[in-house]
Amino acid sequence: MTKKQTIKDLGEFKSIEKITRDFIYRPELVKVGIGDDGAVVYTRPEMDEIISTDTMVEGVHFTHQTMSAFDVGFKLCASNVSDIAAMGGQPTGLVVSVTVPSDLPVEWLENCYEGIRAACKYYRMNLLGGDMTGSPHGIVLTGTVIGEVPLNTAVTRRQAQVGDVVCVTGTVGDAGAGLEAIYRKWESLFPHIVQKHQRPLPSPNLAMKIRECGASSMNDISDGLSSELYEIAQASQVNMSIVGEQIPLSQETIKLSEKVGVSPIHYALVGGEDYELVFTIKEAKLSLLTQEPIHVIGRVESAGEGVVSLTYQGEKKVLEAKGFCHFKS
Repeated sequence: MTKKQTIKDLGEFKSIEKITRDFIYRPELVKVGIGDDGAVVYTRPEMDEIISTDTMVEGVHFTHQTMSAFDVGFKLCASNVSDIAAMGGQPTGLVVSVTVPSDLPVEWLENCYEGIRAACKYYRMNLLGGDMTGSPHGIVLTGTVIGEVPLNTAVTRRQAQVGDVVCVTGTVGDAGAGLEAIYRKWESLFPHIVQKHQRPLPSPNLAMKIRECGASSMNDISDGLSSELYEIAQASQVNMSIVGEQIPLSQETIKLSEKVGVSPIHYALVGGEDYELVFTIKEAKLSLLTQEPIHVIGRVESAGEGVVSLTYQGEKKVLEAKGFCHFKS
């Protein structure tokens, strides 16, 4: 059996040469791209820039058993795009920093960048450059994304208003349930939610429409719905009331929950990595979004310290923020 070529065999610069091609999808925004000390991009005077960053760490966000190299690259881009969407913007450029062990097969790196390339093409987002360094302990990928939003229109977490309804897009909990399916070797039984875990597709276009319709606050669902609700409530200094039965769930997530023996809304509240949107908006403006996959799950009840209550199966209680946290067990 032929030994696979590793990063050490090829070296840093030839490894970079192998992966840096066909990454400019909006050339009108780029003056200098990959191949220099820095990228030079156009900034349009009628736009505000949004900058965010996200990291994927082997053993924390993925393993070789849960995600292919292509999936890792694609999801790195998706998680960054989601941050831009959460503010009602469009992604325009990405910089990727790669830290890899020297014995990593070059094939893995190439496949990872195929995933990055596919995501960049899907979102018409330019890959502007990055960095590659060695790692003694595993793979770490960091993406820094640039986006734009019309001047003074970015949607933050801080402006939820009393009387607003609380809404989410799509179905929630699929990614967490999909990871559960992978761990249990049930991929063939639950292909849709497995796909949602491995290759999520945030929607900046939907986010822009929500912004244009007057969303007062917005967040992406990366660490679990309960955690994201608290981020909005506390940033806006309001109290929210959520109805558990109104949280939209896919049939696969419901069936997996029943099979595992947990509440149907468990993965929605704590699973994370759905990269759907949770937002607040005046109820009267919902008529502008009737053709979109949007679901009302609650209401902003009062000004306050940022408490979220959950009514589910006839019981009302304070919801705990139990989404993913890197520094808690």
